Amino acid sequence: MLRNLARLSAALALFLSANVAGAQAPPPPAGPGVAISDLIGRDPAAVRARLVDVAAGWPVPPAFQIATADGVLTLISVADLTVDPVLAQRMAAFRTSGDPPAAGAYLLCEASLIQGDGSRTPGDSLVLTFRDGRLESVAQPAKIAVPPPPPYTDRKAQLAYIRRPVSSPFIARFGELPLEDGTGFLSRMPKAVLAPDDRLSAACSPAPAPSPAIPHARHEGLSASDMQGLAILPFAITLPGMNRQRVAARRDGAALLAMVRVGEPLGAAPETFAATHKGVRAYPVAQGDYAVLSLDMGAYPGRNLTNFNDVALVGVRRGRIAWIAPPASLGPHAALLCLDEHGVPNTPRRGCSGWGHFSP
Repeated sequence: MLRNLARLSAALALFLSANVAGAQAPPPPAGPGVAISDLIGRDPAAVRARLVDVAAGWPVPPAFQIATADGVLTLISVADLTVDPVLAQRMAAFRTSGDPPAAGAYLLCEASLIQGDGSRTPGDSLVLTFRDGRLESVAQPAKIAVPPPPPYTDRKAQLAYIRRPVSSPFIARFGELPLEDGTGFLSRMPKAVLAPDDRLSAACSPAPAPSPAIPHARHEGLSASDMQGLAILPFAITLPGMNRQRVAARRDGAALLAMVRVGEPLGAAPETFAATHKGVRAYPVAQGDYAVLSLDMGAYPGRNLTNFNDVALVGVRRGRIAWIAPPASLGPHAALLCLDEHGVPNTPRRGCSGWGHFSP
């Protein structure tokens, strides 16, 4: 009997020690990345700080903002929020066909989405929606099928491809101005809101050093590039003036864009505002109190003789700034001003070329 009691005591002690050890054991490690629920309610800088370890002095890039009945919405992609300022400058120079800025080290940041089933997909295109400066939701945009371009040898098919109707969630009906119907675009943007337990993971690493330039082989006669250079040589005298305009517009446009705030009064009729501010055009609707302003945001100096300056758009409704779309943001782009009543890139408004290119 004593032997059985000893065995029972030993088993009880073993059971109690196992439970105590289990109670004191650390919780299992959390999954990779940051849960969406942990990001909700944070401001853009705090969201970025939770995702990546970068310098606190990185500015938050300007983003598309629009006034709603429940506050101001700000939409920005994960890629834009985590872009290195040096890389952003290089991208702006490329976008405006300017000469690349002086070489400088920068980080490349990449994000991933980890969903409940453990699947991992690229997360750079995820859309962060902030309401009055606090994260409200994270959404995955749906992929939009784009028809492949026809072969270059078929010029007729190429022309038809370029002149095909273009749809955009920011235009409800062909012929309208961007966001003429206000926040209706929110229901037209195909997206899936992520679950609170979905996770975001991001990492930044130094960009690889650029490859050394390869010297061109010497050739006899003039190449196609040489002939193209000679063709535009008579117009090169205008290049210094164009570069000065690009730099001035980049400086003045940034200052003007910093002055306007969503929800505040514009302070003048859109046409008057455009007439009194250099680089601004006004596009009012025929009937009603709505207009879109285009702001020339300039470019980086380059050797191109075409106006590829950046453009910001500002929507004005009943005298107040309804929305602001900086260049290269998730908001409407200036090319939408060049869609005609059939949705075809054309010349329906000032600044538009026959191929739908907009020059501020």
